Amino acid sequence: MSIYEKEYIVENFLCKNGELPLNHIINYFVETSNCQSISLGEDSNNLISKGYTWMIYKWFIKILKYPKAYQKIKVRTWASSFKGINAFREFEMYAEGEKIVSASSIFLLIDLKKLKPIKIPREVSEIYSTYYVKNFDKIERINEPKDIEAINNFDYNILKADIDINNHVNNSVYAKLLYEALPKSLYNIKFTDVNINYVKELKYGDRVFIYVYLEDDKLYFFFKNKEKSEIYARVCCHYIS
Repeated sequence: MSIYEKEYIVENFLCKNGELPLNHIINYFVETSNCQSISLGEDSNNLISKGYTWMIYKWFIKILKYPKAYQKIKVRTWASSFKGINAFREFEMYAEGEKIVSASSIFLLIDLKKLKPIKIPREVSEIYSTYYVKNFDKIERINEPKDIEAINNFDYNILKADIDINNHVNNSVYAKLLYEALPKSLYNIKFTDVNINYVKELKYGDRVFIYVYLEDDKLYFFFKNKEKSEIYARVCCHYIS
């Protein structure tokens, strides 16, 4: 069993109304997984030198409580399995000894020459001691609601600050844009269960249009190009007021 743990103090400047928003919860998760890789001698630069890089394909995140500014938190992460092109990784966040966030994710290993996901080589998967426990068994594919009009749409030009080491939009930026795309009447909601499917990468200078749908207690966000012919991401969130 190889569970990696790291403690942080929640920075106030990252918070909204005194609480850490979804995009920075994701950032703390990814930072912790990066730290585990570094501790095992496999940082991103070393992986790139081998001709590979990791990209996140899916998230499912369940938020019971949002961490608060200046609060001490502990993040735990582990590799739960490797299957074909999919690397499954789990995350948990604790505050004051209480588990407040759980997440499952799927990473893809990208061949930098082919720019395509590949079956994960044994020499890569063996770096991590797999702990075969998953927080969530499956991350569903999100389908666009039918016969429902969008309650809002928001367009955004991708900035240099949005780009990560893989020269595309950082996965947490999509989560940040969920808040921007909300209609004014829903500004103060809190996301609880969050499912994110990344479909096609966004790059610097791209313009993305986010269409928001409301169905019962679920909000759907579809990231598309202007012509609606390309989908960049699909998101489904349960929420509370």
